[in-house]
Amino acid sequence: MSIAQDLRTRRKHRGKTPWQLVQKIGRLEREADQATCQMVAMATEIDGLTAGYARLEGDFDRAAVDYSTALDDLRQAREEIDRLRAELANSTAVTVPPMIRDTSAIEDQATAPIDVRPLWAARDAGLLGPVLDPGHP
Repeated sequence: MSIAQDLRTRRKHRGKTPWQLVQKIGRLEREADQATCQMVAMATEIDGLTAGYARLEGDFDRAAVDYSTALDDLRQAREEIDRLRAELANSTAVTVPPMIRDTSAIEDQATAPIDVRPLWAARDAGLLGPVLDPGHP
């Protein structure tokens, strides 16, 4: 190396000695290696996170399908319960026959005298058959 080149090199590197330059170059190489390792580690982590995201997205899609299926099943079960409740209400409903609803007619019949003459005439004619009451001959 010539003196002019040496002077230019020293001026360019702000007066550092060749040994200081070697040390600086070594330090910069180590920093570059560390940055490269860090980038590889980050790329690996990104790949892992991407795979995890894809897995979670698939799980979410399956869960959404299961949820909608469960909602359909629940809707059908509620419809069946409503149908069974209506059927039970109809089967256990108490209805009053039409002739008993009119209580005034029953009261009128209870107070009206009963005409037993046709029964006596049928008895005397022998149309009623034998008497089954042992207290009467």
